[in-house]
Amino acid sequence: MEATRNRLESGSAVLVPRELQAPRTAPLPAAPPAPARRRPWGRLLRWLIGGAILAEGAWLLAPMVLYRTSVRASVTAPLATVRIHQAGVVEGLPPEVGATLTQGQHLFDVAAAHLDVRPLERVEAEAEATRRSVAALEHQIADLEEIKATLNQHFLDYREARIARAEKQADEHRAAIQAAESRLKEAEYEFQVHGRASIRAASSDIERTRAEYAVRVARNELEAARQTAARLDVQLEAARRGYFVGDADGGQDRVASLQRCDEIEIQQAGLRARLGELRGKLLELDARLASERHHLEDSRATIKAPMSGVVWSSALDAGSEVAPGTVALEVVDPGRLTIEAVFKEADAARIHPGASVKARLVGSSAVLPGRVLRVADPAAIDPELAGEPGADAVPTGMFRAIIALDRQPSGAAPANRYHIGSPAVVWTSR
Repeated sequence: MEATRNRLESGSAVLVPRELQAPRTAPLPAAPPAPARRRPWGRLLRWLIGGAILAEGAWLLAPMVLYRTSVRASVTAPLATVRIHQAGVVEGLPPEVGATLTQGQHLFDVAAAHLDVRPLERVEAEAEATRRSVAALEHQIADLEEIKATLNQHFLDYREARIARAEKQADEHRAAIQAAESRLKEAEYEFQVHGRASIRAASSDIERTRAEYAVRVARNELEAARQTAARLDVQLEAARRGYFVGDADGGQDRVASLQRCDEIEIQQAGLRARLGELRGKLLELDARLASERHHLEDSRATIKAPMSGVVWSSALDAGSEVAPGTVALEVVDPGRLTIEAVFKEADAARIHPGASVKARLVGSSAVLPGRVLRVADPAAIDPELAGEPGADAVPTGMFRAIIALDRQPSGAAPANRYHIGSPAVVWTSR
């Protein structure tokens, strides 16, 4: 230690008084900077923020001190469970969680597995073939109707021509009758002249007899002309009614166009009979088809939304096989939020059905008025509510109360689903 002390003493500098030291040439140290001037409103702002935090905490804790509050509470909502009651395969994509639904909305179908659709396909094919046959027959009948219309037009044209011809012949024979009447008058006048001349012996008996025969011939010609005119009148009347008689028609009473129309009518009668048979068969096939489809529809279950709301949970996917009783999805109605609260038995006098209460959701400063809907046993849990506190046993000396809110939280109904299951505070006056 002595050696160590000697080394320290030898290595230490000799202290010289400040007065004996030479003046230093180094500059004097700079003066320290003046402290920054504090702003007076900064501290005031911090005081105000702290006071606001303390005031909010005091306001949130005030119900627990001034009122009868719940031990614990949870936001709930009506819940509907969609179950499948037959085995099969899911067809269609079920809605995703959070999707908005309306009551009666089609969700998906469940088709029976290994369903035989061959009878339906056979009936559909037969019905389609029958429909095509019916359409072909109807088209053929329509074509024959067009041919009939054309033939009828030909007949009308022919009748007009025959009527014009008959009228012309009648006019000609009326002229012939007039000519025969003129010849008869001439013959009668000549016979009278020969008769008067024979009295004076100016005419012979031969001339008188010849004149008499000429009168008879003229009368016969007139009678023949009148008969011919009568026959032509009959032919004209028949032509106007569509019947043509005479030597030129070979004794036929109907022309070829009308005869062809009669044949078409007979053919159409047979086609209409066949068409009636096919239509009857088609009705039978439609009935069988409806029966097959009804059978298949009975094997296919259509799943619809039981109420309006939001999909709370979903356990299926398209193409998945399901068994009877499988829970497909759950639908919750966030537009009707309620609160399930637990109170002490000491609050039973004030927490009764119909009592007015107030509630506040944790994380929200809005106070929602409500009323006690019902009071339940501590172990009772409503299976149709989503967001209940759970099946945990309630401690002895407490009871459950279902609170109906008179006013729902602000925001759209789908947005309120985020409040389901969140804690809440319910209180009433002491």
